[in-house]
Amino acid sequence: MDAALAAAIMHAVGLEPLEPYPGSNAAWNCRCLNCAHRVAPTFGSVRSGATSGCRRCGRAAADARRLAVGRERAEADLRAAGFEPLEPYPGARARWRCRHLACGSVVHPRLFRIRAGSGCLACAGRAPVDPAVAEADMRAAGLRPLVPFPGRVRDPWKCRCVRCGHLCAPTLNNIRRGQGGCLACVSSAAVRPRSSAS
Repeated sequence: MDAALAAAIMHAVGLEPLEPYPGSNAAWNCRCLNCAHRVAPTFGSVRSGATSGCRRCGRAAADARRLAVGRERAEADLRAAGFEPLEPYPGARARWRCRHLACGSVVHPRLFRIRAGSGCLACAGRAPVDPAVAEADMRAAGLRPLVPFPGRVRDPWKCRCVRCGHLCAPTLNNIRRGQGGCLACVSSAAVRPRSSAS
Protein backbone atom coordinates (compact mmCIF):
# COMPACT_ATOMS: atom_id res chain seq x y z
CA MET A 1 0.00 0.00 0.00
CA ASP A 2 1.32 3.42 -0.97
CA ALA A 3 1.89 5.50 2.19
CA ALA A 4 0.20 8.60 0.75
CA LEU A 5 -2.86 6.59 -0.29
CA ALA A 6 -3.03 4.95 3.15
CA ALA A 7 -2.90 8.36 4.84
CA ALA A 8 -5.66 9.63 2.52
CA ILE A 9 -7.86 6.67 3.44
CA MET A 10 -7.32 7.35 7.14
CA HIS A 11 -8.21 11.03 6.63
CA ALA A 12 -11.35 9.99 4.80
CA VAL A 13 -12.61 8.11 7.89
CA GLY A 14 -11.73 10.99 10.21
CA LEU A 15 -8.26 10.04 11.42
CA GLU A 16 -5.09 12.12 11.18
CA PRO A 17 -1.89 9.99 11.15
CA LEU A 18 0.71 11.15 13.67
CA GLU A 19 3.54 9.02 12.26
CA PRO A 20 4.56 7.47 8.95
CA TYR A 21 2.58 4.52 7.63
CA PRO A 22 3.79 1.45 9.62
CA GLY A 23 2.21 -1.24 7.47
CA SER A 24 -1.26 -2.75 7.17
CA ASN A 25 -1.26 -4.83 10.36
CA ALA A 26 0.68 -2.58 12.72
CA ALA A 27 -0.90 -0.12 15.15
CA TRP A 28 -0.88 3.36 13.58
CA ASN A 29 -0.87 6.32 15.98
CA CYS A 30 -3.52 8.80 14.87
CA ARG A 31 -5.71 11.60 16.19
CA CYS A 32 -9.48 11.45 15.76
CA LEU A 33 -10.55 14.53 13.80
CA ASN A 34 -13.97 14.42 15.47
CA CYS A 35 -13.08 14.28 19.18
CA ALA A 36 -9.26 14.85 19.11
CA HIS A 37 -8.73 11.58 21.03
CA ARG A 38 -5.48 9.69 20.28
CA VAL A 39 -6.06 6.23 18.84
CA ALA A 40 -3.95 3.47 17.30
CA PRO A 41 -5.97 1.20 15.00
CA THR A 42 -4.38 -0.87 12.28
CA PHE A 43 -4.79 0.37 8.74
CA GLY A 44 -6.12 -3.04 7.72
CA SER A 45 -8.94 -2.98 10.26
CA VAL A 46 -9.97 0.55 9.25
CA ARG A 47 -9.86 -0.24 5.53
CA SER A 48 -11.92 -3.41 5.93
CA GLY A 49 -14.54 -1.60 8.04
CA ALA A 50 -13.93 -3.77 11.10
CA THR A 51 -13.45 -0.59 13.14
CA SER A 52 -14.23 3.08 12.72
CA GLY A 53 -10.81 3.86 14.18
CA CYS A 54 -11.94 5.77 17.27
CA ARG A 55 -13.60 3.68 19.98
CA ARG A 56 -14.97 6.75 21.75
CA CYS A 57 -16.75 8.00 18.64
CA GLY A 58 -17.78 4.45 17.78
CA ARG A 59 -19.51 4.04 21.15
CA ALA A 60 -21.19 7.44 20.76
CA ALA A 61 -22.45 6.45 17.31
CA ALA A 62 -23.75 3.13 18.64
CA ASP A 63 -25.54 4.92 21.48
CA ALA A 64 -27.11 7.33 18.98
CA ARG A 65 -28.32 4.40 16.86
CA ARG A 66 -29.87 2.70 19.90
CA LEU A 67 -31.52 5.98 20.89
CA ALA A 68 -32.95 6.44 17.40
CA VAL A 69 -34.37 2.91 17.41
CA GLY A 70 -36.11 3.49 20.76
CA ARG A 71 -37.31 7.04 20.04
CA GLU A 72 -40.49 6.16 18.17
CA ARG A 73 -41.67 3.67 20.77
CA ALA A 74 -40.69 6.04 23.60
CA GLU A 75 -42.74 8.89 22.17
CA ALA A 76 -45.71 6.57 21.67
CA ASP A 77 -45.49 5.36 25.29
CA LEU A 78 -45.20 8.92 26.59
CA ARG A 79 -48.23 10.10 24.61
CA ALA A 80 -50.25 7.06 25.67
CA ALA A 81 -49.63 8.10 29.29
CA GLY A 82 -50.98 11.59 28.58
CA PHE A 83 -47.78 13.57 28.03
CA GLU A 84 -46.53 15.58 25.04
CA PRO A 85 -42.72 15.65 24.55
CA LEU A 86 -41.17 19.12 24.38
CA GLU A 87 -37.66 17.97 23.44
CA PRO A 88 -36.07 14.97 21.67
CA TYR A 89 -36.03 11.64 23.51
CA PRO A 90 -33.01 11.64 25.88
CA GLY A 91 -33.08 7.97 26.93
CA ALA A 92 -35.25 5.94 29.31
CA ARG A 93 -33.40 6.97 32.48
CA ALA A 94 -32.87 10.65 31.68
CA ARG A 95 -35.33 13.39 32.60
CA TRP A 96 -37.55 14.24 29.61
CA ARG A 97 -39.11 17.70 29.40
CA CYS A 98 -42.75 17.31 28.46
CA ARG A 99 -46.23 18.68 29.10
CA HIS A 100 -48.88 16.77 31.04
CA LEU A 101 -51.99 17.23 28.91
CA ALA A 102 -54.43 16.76 31.80
CA CYS A 103 -53.17 19.71 33.85
CA GLY A 104 -50.96 21.63 31.40
CA SER A 105 -47.90 21.48 33.67
CA VAL A 106 -44.40 21.23 32.20
CA VAL A 107 -42.72 18.32 34.00
CA HIS A 108 -39.53 16.28 33.65
CA PRO A 109 -40.34 12.59 34.23
CA ARG A 110 -38.11 9.66 33.37
CA LEU A 111 -39.62 7.34 30.78
CA PHE A 112 -38.94 4.18 32.78
CA ARG A 113 -41.05 5.64 35.61
CA ILE A 114 -43.85 6.56 33.21
CA ARG A 115 -43.78 2.98 31.90
CA ALA A 116 -43.96 1.73 35.49
CA GLY A 117 -47.17 3.70 36.02
CA SER A 118 -45.95 6.91 37.66
CA GLY A 119 -47.94 10.00 36.74
CA CYS A 120 -47.52 13.76 36.86
CA LEU A 121 -45.70 15.12 39.90
CA ALA A 122 -47.64 18.38 39.63
CA CYS A 123 -50.96 16.50 39.85
CA ALA A 124 -49.58 14.39 42.70
CA GLY A 125 -48.56 17.53 44.58
CA ARG A 126 -44.86 16.70 44.55
CA ALA A 127 -43.57 19.06 41.84
CA PRO A 128 -41.72 22.25 42.81
CA VAL A 129 -44.06 25.23 43.01
CA ASP A 130 -43.12 28.85 42.34
CA PRO A 131 -43.85 30.70 45.64
CA ALA A 132 -45.00 33.81 43.74
CA VAL A 133 -47.51 31.76 41.74
CA ALA A 134 -48.67 30.02 44.92
CA GLU A 135 -49.27 33.34 46.69
CA ALA A 136 -51.15 34.72 43.67
CA ASP A 137 -53.43 31.66 43.74
CA MET A 138 -54.21 32.22 47.43
CA ARG A 139 -54.93 35.93 46.92
CA ALA A 140 -57.20 35.12 43.99
CA ALA A 141 -59.20 32.92 46.38
CA GLY A 142 -59.64 35.84 48.82
CA LEU A 143 -56.87 34.85 51.23
CA ARG A 144 -53.86 36.88 52.38
CA PRO A 145 -50.87 34.66 53.28
CA LEU A 146 -49.33 35.53 56.67
CA VAL A 147 -46.22 33.37 56.30
CA PRO A 148 -44.10 32.32 53.29
CA PHE A 149 -45.27 29.43 51.14
CA PRO A 150 -44.61 26.23 53.14
CA GLY A 151 -43.08 24.50 50.14
CA ARG A 152 -45.63 21.78 49.38
CA VAL A 153 -49.15 22.10 48.02
CA ARG A 154 -50.47 19.68 50.67
CA ASP A 155 -49.12 21.61 53.68
CA PRO A 156 -51.44 23.97 55.62
CA TRP A 157 -50.70 27.64 54.91
CA LYS A 158 -51.57 30.24 57.54
CA CYS A 159 -53.66 32.99 55.95
CA ARG A 160 -56.24 35.65 56.80
CA CYS A 161 -59.56 35.77 54.99
CA VAL A 162 -59.87 39.10 53.20
CA ARG A 163 -63.67 38.96 53.42
CA CYS A 164 -64.25 38.28 57.13
CA GLY A 165 -60.80 38.66 58.69
CA HIS A 166 -60.68 35.18 60.25
CA LEU A 167 -57.46 33.18 60.43
CA CYS A 168 -57.38 29.96 58.44
CA ALA A 169 -54.84 27.43 57.17
CA PRO A 170 -56.01 25.82 53.93
CA THR A 171 -53.69 23.88 51.65
CA LEU A 172 -52.81 25.26 48.25
CA ASN A 173 -53.91 21.96 46.76
CA ASN A 174 -57.46 22.41 48.10
CA ILE A 175 -57.61 26.03 46.94
CA ARG A 176 -56.59 24.98 43.45
CA ARG A 177 -59.33 22.34 43.50
CA GLY A 178 -61.89 25.08 44.14
CA GLN A 179 -62.54 24.40 47.82
CA GLY A 180 -63.23 27.39 50.07
CA GLY A 181 -60.29 28.53 52.13
CA CYS A 182 -62.11 30.14 55.07
CA LEU A 183 -64.21 27.79 57.22
CA ALA A 184 -65.91 30.76 58.92
CA CYS A 185 -67.23 32.06 55.60
CA VAL A 186 -68.28 28.58 54.52
CA SER A 187 -70.09 28.00 57.84
CA SER A 188 -71.90 31.34 57.79
CA ALA A 189 -73.02 30.71 54.22
CA ALA A 190 -74.37 27.32 55.25
CA VAL A 191 -76.48 28.65 58.18
CA ARG A 192 -77.62 31.88 56.50
CA PRO A 193 -81.44 31.68 56.18
CA ARG A 194 -82.92 31.81 52.75
CA SER A 195 -85.02 34.86 51.97
CA SER A 196 -88.72 34.04 51.64
CA ALA A 197 -90.23 34.50 48.21
CA SER A 198 -92.57 37.52 48.08
